[in-house]
Amino acid sequence: MKKINQIRNALFASGLALISSQVYSAGFQVSEATVAGLGRAFAGAGVAGDDVSDMFYNPAGMFLAEGRQFQAGVSIIDTSFEFEGFSVPFGGPEADGGETSPVPNLYYVFPESGNLKYGIAITAPFGLTTEYDSNWAGRYQGIKSELKTIDINPALAYRVNEQLSVGAGITLQYADAELTSARFLGVGVPDGRTKVDGDNWDFGFNLGVMFSPSESTRFGIGFRSKVSQKVDGDLSVTAPTGATLVSAGAEAEVDLPETVYLSAFHSLNSQIDLMASARWTNWSRFDELRIQFDNGLPDNVTPENWDDSWTFSLGANYHLNNHWTLRAGYSHDESPVPDEDRTVRIPDSDRDWFTLGASYSPNANMTVDFGYAYITADDAPINETTIVAAPPTAPAIVASSLSGDFDGSANIFGIQLQWKF
Repeated sequence: MKKINQIRNALFASGLALISSQVYSAGFQVSEATVAGLGRAFAGAGVAGDDVSDMFYNPAGMFLAEGRQFQAGVSIIDTSFEFEGFSVPFGGPEADGGETSPVPNLYYVFPESGNLKYGIAITAPFGLTTEYDSNWAGRYQGIKSELKTIDINPALAYRVNEQLSVGAGITLQYADAELTSARFLGVGVPDGRTKVDGDNWDFGFNLGVMFSPSESTRFGIGFRSKVSQKVDGDLSVTAPTGATLVSAGAEAEVDLPETVYLSAFHSLNSQIDLMASARWTNWSRFDELRIQFDNGLPDNVTPENWDDSWTFSLGANYHLNNHWTLRAGYSHDESPVPDEDRTVRIPDSDRDWFTLGASYSPNANMTVDFGYAYITADDAPINETTIVAAPPTAPAIVASSLSGDFDGSANIFGIQLQWKF
């Protein structure tokens, strides 16, 4: 019995050491809070005025919406993370960790009441989905990684005068995560499986200012606060038969970072609008990830050392006629993940976006938006070593070392309905 307990404790410690290095390290900030914005690479976010998603990026922008409006949309993100390389000493085939995921959005804005405007947004500001074959070369580093967030964001805006408006909102955020990896159980023995999942609700806020020096030009600054998530979850290590070897609880605290949006809009003439944006995200908050256990083990602390990142966007609208608007845009998106800290769960690198979009308005009350983006990513080298066994479960430390490169790309398709009434 003592030997069994030692084995279980070793599996528990090594399993959480793997998981704690990746639990909420999502270098994935979801931009797709609007399909109209997708078509212009999110340039002018918060002050564009072509849908009511402005309230997500800058709540002061609600004054660009006329009367009462409802909006619902979805973006389908199809990613590819192709790995080329090898692992030592276990080997295994190369793999593609890309997945297809929907990102919905929902908005409702009330009519103006004097100098006040109210609305509510439901969005998904952070997310990650990667999943590899169960026998791939990096199976001990990770198989499935999934993070989902949902923000419920009521907000209000106040018109100071014809040129200046301000806004503020409260964010109620739900986060849910699931991570799996292969578990080494001995030479010649089929792998087990390590899984951790957890969820939590927490709060944040957003603020915005919009300045319009003329009818054709406006500028905005939007701010979304960090949300401090304290995630309660469960760890399980299972044998190939499905029998549970280890089951325990764990808790992690992590700050999903604050974001600042700087945006500009200028109507060049009755047909052409030009827009630009810069987004700063405080990813350097991820200097470490600390996991606490419910069985008396000491905290597990993993250095992260991420960098703050910027995204720069340019876009344009072309009003073809009273029914059709065409869009195009370009964006450069910096990755917060240093090369030396890249993992199979987030094989992230700098990306370039090339986007197109269109809106069709059959009447004054209804608009259907379409958007498409092709994203190409820089090559992402990886050298990741994971301890898979150690005394007393093995005579010596056994590690899996993965080396190679990821080649990443994505296609995004979006459709959205706007209704004014």
